[in-house]
Amino acid sequence: MRKKKALTMISPLLLTITLAVSGCGKSGEEPAAGKEGAASPAPTASAAPTDISVMLIQFTPESLPADNPILKEIEKRTNTKLKITWVPKNNFDEKVSVTLAAGDLPDMMQINSVFAPLVKQMAKEGAFWDITPYIKDYKNLSALPKDTWENSRINGKNYGVPRVRPLDGGGGLPMLRMDWLNKLNLKMPETMDELYTVLKAFAEKDPDGNGKADTIPFAGEVTTESMGRLAFVEQVYNGAGTWKLKNGKLIHTALEPGSRDALLWLSKAYKEKLLDPDLAIRKSTQTEELIMTGKSGATSGALNATWKYAEPLRKTVPEADIAPVTYLIGPDGKFSSKEGGFAGMFVIPKRVPEAKMKQILAFMDYGTSEEGADLANYGFEGTHYTKKDGFINSTEQATKDMVAQNVLGQMFTKFEKYSRAFLTGIPKDMYDRNIKVIDERAKISISDPSIGLESETYLKVGKDFDKKLQDLKTKIIMGKEEISAWDVMVTKLKADTDFQKIITEMNEAYQAKTSSK
Repeated sequence: MRKKKALTMISPLLLTITLAVSGCGKSGEEPAAGKEGAASPAPTASAAPTDISVMLIQFTPESLPADNPILKEIEKRTNTKLKITWVPKNNFDEKVSVTLAAGDLPDMMQINSVFAPLVKQMAKEGAFWDITPYIKDYKNLSALPKDTWENSRINGKNYGVPRVRPLDGGGGLPMLRMDWLNKLNLKMPETMDELYTVLKAFAEKDPDGNGKADTIPFAGEVTTESMGRLAFVEQVYNGAGTWKLKNGKLIHTALEPGSRDALLWLSKAYKEKLLDPDLAIRKSTQTEELIMTGKSGATSGALNATWKYAEPLRKTVPEADIAPVTYLIGPDGKFSSKEGGFAGMFVIPKRVPEAKMKQILAFMDYGTSEEGADLANYGFEGTHYTKKDGFINSTEQATKDMVAQNVLGQMFTKFEKYSRAFLTGIPKDMYDRNIKVIDERAKISISDPSIGLESETYLKVGKDFDKKLQDLKTKIIMGKEEISAWDVMVTKLKADTDFQKIITEMNEAYQAKTSSK
């Protein structure tokens, strides 16, 4: 276990809310006592609850009711009154952009794209609290991994509480119907050619046994600015994401031959009907539905999604199994991406008074504790889960009460190396398999060298390049443009003053960052 940093000072306001954070459990249940980072004093009767408005992403079909027992318990233990606006996943980023542009922000707002130009610009203009000087005052927040805090900085400062995540187990490598592989006597693919062979078999050999050639081998959508669930193809062929470190310099992978090779692979796969024909217009939740209803045999995503997709399948196909590839081999060898230790952050607008800002940080400090995070993610022991040999077995009540990592676990979470392996209800054999995949990926995973770097030119025109590039990629994949159009685009990018300036500025930022360490 990591050594926790000591709480060096406690302001009167922080002391007030810390005393308001209770270890009390549900009526008739024992509280989560004695856990590191948990607060134990009962709420003071004289302290009025702190009203906190929050914007959160919604992964579930229905939003969490305001009278949810876990939500009410969190309010009780933190002496708060929460007003949560749940925004469906499909239009969350769009809602964030509109809300930021309008300037009418809640007290605490989830932002997925920390380095989006608008977010960076607003941070620089003082729209959010710079919480850097305050972090040391909060025991659990200050104990988060150093990489989590450093990688989520904008211009060297922390403008929000990062949503802490492990370094491995996320990313977007494929996961496939293992029961279909077994039925067709195929092994888990390790190369792009082997993956192609598997997808072709899914298309032609009737893996679901319904006698119809109606399977969509790989379900994955693209967006107007990114490759979405198909990004892994480019990553494997380039051995990197958007930016690749080559001979000590950052290279934009659009200029690398790997991006061209990836487009050739994808356009061939699309032509042979191995990809979703509606990939350009499909919403993320619609893609997930293709997997969960057995209409597709593969997609990509974080490891805990293996159970998210397998659980509904097993209601009609008991042997259904979704398993992740450990890695895929490209020109540079085995590839798996290492994340930055965070998945977005919660910003607090500067309009919030300093006193309340500190109360919000104390609230999030509790959410980062073992007690707070376990309450949000697992619920009450004995009611929502039982534990045997350290493994949490969720009950039906957990499902009824929407106790899960993709609900309140989006707000409250602690750092845990294997958190990507678990999802409420996952069988132990699937969990153990995910653990092994995480351990193997950790040996080879590649970090993104561009995390935390910024380019002034990109802030101004970078999104235009992203959209132009993605528009052309989508057209090439779908056969609306030839690969020669990509060659023309690359030639133009090499001569484009703004694009080259972005590369120069990113390299300057990279050199400044590395030389300061």
